[in-house]
Amino acid sequence: MPEDYSQHTDEQLFTAFKQSGKEKDAAFRELFSRYERRVYVFCLRMTGNPDDAGDVFQETFTRFYRQTQKPGESVSNILAYLLTSARNVFLNTRRNKVFWSPFDDEVIASHAPLYERSELLNMISSALELLDLPYREAFVLRFYQGLSYKEISEITGDSVSSLKVRVMRAKDQVKSILAPYISDLIR
Repeated sequence: MPEDYSQHTDEQLFTAFKQSGKEKDAAFRELFSRYERRVYVFCLRMTGNPDDAGDVFQETFTRFYRQTQKPGESVSNILAYLLTSARNVFLNTRRNKVFWSPFDDEVIASHAPLYERSELLNMISSALELLDLPYREAFVLRFYQGLSYKEISEITGDSVSSLKVRVMRAKDQVKSILAPYISDLIR
């Protein structure tokens, strides 16, 4: 009977993944299932397009599989590694395409009546499209991925203090862009 890897820590799974045979495949499947949703959501928020997100997502896990098999390669934070890789794939892909990021979280629009909810979500998506990539990225990692500033710093290579400023400015820009529309909805 195959071993159940769902109770293993990431470190244990990574060690099994570095082996060969059935353990390697089972460990990779478990790591994939743990992080696929969060990585895909990040890719989708950054690209704004399910097809492009799927391409970035697939390349991210392909790179993870190949790169971590190198001798001596060690990963202490698998989610940070995957998000960093997804970010790099996105930035490399972005050089050839223009992306935008939708912001369709219904939690934000939950106070609005149903008929206004769709309009509000469209406005929020449009507001995020207007943000420069560094602001959008920090905003998505902080509020959609729920990462701490330290974790975002590990992914982007920026200082915690600059990330705090970037997130604050992104929030201010979104509020500023949406202010006239929100006041109309509240009336």
